[in-house]
Amino acid sequence: MNKTLTLVLTFFLLTSCFVANDNPIDREALVRRHNVHVTSVDTDAALSVGNGDFAFTVGATGLQCLADLYHEKGIPTETMATWAWHSFPNVNNYTLEQTYKGYDFHGKQIDFAAHEKTPEGQYFRINPHPAALGQLSLLYKGKEITPEQLTSIDQKLDLWTGIITSHYLLDGTPVDVVTLAHSDRSMVAVDVHSPLIRNSELEVRLRFPYAYNASTKNKPALIWDNPQAHTTTMTKESDNEVSLSRQVDDFQYVTSVAWEGASNFMQAEEHDFRLQTANNSDRITLVCEFVHNPTNESKKINSCNFAEARSSSINAWKHYWTTGGAIDLSQSTDSRAHELERRIVQSQYVLKINYAGSFPPSECGLVTPTWYGKHNSEVYFIHAAHFYQFGRTELLEKSLNYYRQLLPIAIESAASKGWEGARWPKMFGEGGRETPGSINPFIIWNFPNPIYLCELVYRANPTPETLAKYKDVVLESGKFLASYATYDAKNDRYMLGPPLKASSESSLESETWNPTFELALWYYGLQTAQEWRIRLGMQPDSKWAEVLNKLSKPTIVQGKYVEIETEAHIYDDANKGMPTSMIYALGYVPPTPLIDKEVMRETFHELLRRSRNGFGRWVSWSMGQGANTAVRLGEYETAINIVTNDVPAAQFLPQGYSKRPKEPDGCPAYMPINGSFLNAIGLMAGGWDGAPDVVAPGFPKDGTWVVKVEGMNAMP
Repeated sequence: MNKTLTLVLTFFLLTSCFVANDNPIDREALVRRHNVHVTSVDTDAALSVGNGDFAFTVGATGLQCLADLYHEKGIPTETMATWAWHSFPNVNNYTLEQTYKGYDFHGKQIDFAAHEKTPEGQYFRINPHPAALGQLSLLYKGKEITPEQLTSIDQKLDLWTGIITSHYLLDGTPVDVVTLAHSDRSMVAVDVHSPLIRNSELEVRLRFPYAYNASTKNKPALIWDNPQAHTTTMTKESDNEVSLSRQVDDFQYVTSVAWEGASNFMQAEEHDFRLQTANNSDRITLVCEFVHNPTNESKKINSCNFAEARSSSINAWKHYWTTGGAIDLSQSTDSRAHELERRIVQSQYVLKINYAGSFPPSECGLVTPTWYGKHNSEVYFIHAAHFYQFGRTELLEKSLNYYRQLLPIAIESAASKGWEGARWPKMFGEGGRETPGSINPFIIWNFPNPIYLCELVYRANPTPETLAKYKDVVLESGKFLASYATYDAKNDRYMLGPPLKASSESSLESETWNPTFELALWYYGLQTAQEWRIRLGMQPDSKWAEVLNKLSKPTIVQGKYVEIETEAHIYDDANKGMPTSMIYALGYVPPTPLIDKEVMRETFHELLRRSRNGFGRWVSWSMGQGANTAVRLGEYETAINIVTNDVPAAQFLPQGYSKRPKEPDGCPAYMPINGSFLNAIGLMAGGWDGAPDVVAPGFPKDGTWVVKVEGMNAMP
């Protein structure tokens, strides 16, 4: 083959898998071809509507009927809000200091909140936790609906508008339900249409539990059998509206219910209410809003009806889909393209509902509480970076702003232990207080995360205003990184730990130091903070420069990186499985001087060789871990094999959620999977600094992947 023909064929292969965006992506068609269609009582196919700070999840009836079945078998049907937090009374006056345990940190004792199994530790692990809001369902002839009564189910979630339409036969009679959430209020709007409504055989039920049974870490049940522990006071605001004032220990909120037409709203039991038609109509239309600590004035302003709520949902979702990034794979001939595109679209939908709020939620978002409903900050990057990559940095900033509020607590935490700067809590709820645990105090990969995310905001908006807004978060985090790194005089280096828990959380904290991933992330975070000093017109910090210059290098054994310096034996048994976190030192972390690309390639290949499930090894949030590393190494076929693998633990449910079944009680909608997946796809489609100058540089170049890309941001 002559040289000219070789060059032509090479150029064809490099370009044939991409489509220039001469014609814009038909975004409505892209989104709507992945609308969700449910035709049975599928407990894994519960559907959610929401706006990032509020979510309402329903089953096949379009409301929260069959709640016990969905909770037991699949995805719970619950109502959650980022602002709703409850604590059981601290009747024993426990203090966090009672959970402290002293550890040696290079010759000085530091107290960590490590006692989790004591009464004090359990109290602060459980509290605060998400408050249980109201449950909205239907009653048929005064009783709860059973699965056997439902036939001909035809339920659709229109992702383009955020509206669920549910049609079914209830004992042979048709019922139609429309369900949606307001775009920026904690409000669900419902329209129920059925002949059964005329004679009140079908009625809407609103009832309130006391709280979650928060002694269960994941997917707790609601407490219905403690009515005396909370109060619900009804006030009639007008002929078509009531306010229900809720007092649950120290937590207060109001539920406002407004309906259209002549209907009767009545109290059946202490915390149980019914809405029935009063004019022989076959329709009940209502809005139900949950408001935190409202004033008398705020309860009465800005009234909203079903049509207005519907319009807000339609407009907000259209804005979301038309202004952010988009990836169209419809012209690809690879058999996996349609499923991959579905995962991309539906993941954007569920993450908008569950992670685009003003408080970073737990790892099941606003579907159900997990980890006692608390945010785990070490995976905050995985939760939020994709918003930047998909051109929606403003949604990243919503939760990042909470870190600005949290800064005084983080500074106090560092100072109390003898460090400078901001020591971010690993696991926290409202208020930002750290949570005791045998792992929590020793995780460190959460500390550089705010720097990394602030840098993404700056890349999207490189202005003096961005620098001013986030400088304290970045610089105080940088102070901590430099202060925490300890000088090892014997080896003339700075080291991380002990005590320390690597991201795999498997090693003994007192015998762990210098994990490869954390070293690379530490370097990148401190280097980036130093760059912010320069951008702000400040001199580089000499201590930071010294730490960067002398930070320990990741340990290499047999030409490959080990996970942590203190466990150099991981390659001794050639047939044994291995930890994987070291590969995220190039993938999650952009290239740094600490990481040799070819050594990382050897490490990655060894992991692949030892994987018993092939590419199916990369499940849960390690899907992004493996795919990002493959992309950074230029191994695009491997990356696509990882993000399309379909072993059971990597499958995406009909609406885009994905399970993490290994945890106690399971995580039925584990959204770090969606986040890490979108992070990897964002890298593949949006690129990175120094990527090949082609569209979608991280996709395979074999001619079967035809990729159209719009509005994506490149990673560092």
